[in-house]
Amino acid sequence: VSNGDFETWVDGLPNNWKSASTAGNATLSQSTDVHSGNYSVCVAGASSNKRLAYKEMTLKAGTYTMKFYAKAATETGASVRPGYTPVDADNKAGSYVYGDYTNDITTSEWVEVTHEFTLEADTRLSLVIMNAKNPGGNVLIDDFTLETTDGGILDGGSTENPDQGEEPGDTPEPGVPTTSDLWT
Repeated sequence: VSNGDFETWVDGLPNNWKSASTAGNATLSQSTDVHSGNYSVCVAGASSNKRLAYKEMTLKAGTYTMKFYAKAATETGASVRPGYTPVDADNKAGSYVYGDYTNDITTSEWVEVTHEFTLEADTRLSLVIMNAKNPGGNVLIDDFTLETTDGGILDGGSTENPDQGEEPGDTPEPGVPTTSDLWT
């Protein structure tokens, strides 16, 4: 995914982290408390679950691993839950498919969160990170990646630096994932 490091911001929002559907319902702000780089995204907490969502994209059937770092932004603490929601052609979000909660996130350290999921068919979706209503505090997110060795992005992937990647004529070593095999 593009801008998983939350370094690029447009009109007060992290570039590519705005869904056309209702998948993303959180209030977002830029933070300089970071896991790496200059910025992370602060996902405001509330008395209801709030979601940070990546723009809609179509992924090939395959197994994917989401990974990111989370840190509570308030003494209330935080709890996050990664997942995705299918999104139809009219940008209507379907049922959310979540991994496990990561609880007891504090302000003292960044915690790695990992979630693996498998798509049985090509799927248009929005990746989401839920900021759970319990405890409902603000949470920082940084260094988000999505990796696969047997899937890939069909549509809606990177919009930044489209000319980066493999050069024509590059021949990868057998068994080594290429940029078209491994999306980060």
